[in-house]
Amino acid sequence: MIYSLTIAPALDYSLSMGDKPIKTDGVNRPRNDGFSIGGKGITVSMMLKNLKMDSTPIVALGGSVGNDLKNMIEEIFDNTIYLDTIGNSRIDVLITGSIHDLRFDPAAPKIADEGLEYLFKYFKEHLKKEDIVVLSGSLGQEKKDLYKEIIHECINPVGAKVILDTVGEGLTCALEEHPFMIKPNDEELGDLIGKEMNTDLDILAGGEELKKMGPQTVLVTMGKKGAYYFAEDGHIYRCSNAKGTQISAVGAGDSSIAGFIKGLAEGVSIEERLQFSMAAGGATAFSEHLGSYELWESLLPQIKVELVK
Repeated sequence: MIYSLTIAPALDYSLSMGDKPIKTDGVNRPRNDGFSIGGKGITVSMMLKNLKMDSTPIVALGGSVGNDLKNMIEEIFDNTIYLDTIGNSRIDVLITGSIHDLRFDPAAPKIADEGLEYLFKYFKEHLKKEDIVVLSGSLGQEKKDLYKEIIHECINPVGAKVILDTVGEGLTCALEEHPFMIKPNDEELGDLIGKEMNTDLDILAGGEELKKMGPQTVLVTMGKKGAYYFAEDGHIYRCSNAKGTQISAVGAGDSSIAGFIKGLAEGVSIEERLQFSMAAGGATAFSEHLGSYELWESLLPQIKVELVK
């Protein structure tokens, strides 16, 4: 089973300014693009569904906004696990356009004590060695070592695999628990090891240094330049990006994780796993919403994976 945990989901309210600038002291009239489900973990699950993979989302929700999110989630999934929060789930406001790309992102509410107790109890009773757990996104107002605790107490004891995609202390304190994969970009890699990433040689050295800090594998994304993968077998691979016209980068990183997980769950080679990942990220970047299976499949031949070391 594949599980995705979303501690800090949001009801995303999207507005588009098109090619118009924002007036800071007047009335703006953007196009209303409506509401959608926000949250990295749930986005990974939605893309997995597009890629014809089953998963169980675990989502923390509360209040009337949480009810709205729940209704939207249940139109997509019929096996979601909910954790009650103390207070209303958050609403994020996204303002996009050719000039602006702004996000107003308030902190998510804390999970109720009984919600956290249920989460740990559920994992301890249900996780198996062959399972994959996605711990993705911010921790909101939760304690910053929550992901570390989940890995240490629930996941590592049964030998399940963890995909950890977060930032800051939530990431660094969990590295010693040896998550299977983390996915920093090149700038985040520099921040994690305290060095500037100016060249490919910097990234190659930095990725190996980061891997020594605990994660079993590291996928370093570099935007249009593709990615480097520091694999579990000690080898380093370079991956190209898919070619196409970018419509929106929103969800592309989460989609690349979904593609990676599909390859991992299906037991394909490392090279194919990386093709799955990069094609999934491209499929979403080239789409209005998350990429389709058909587009993902069509992009696979474009992805070139080279063994660097």
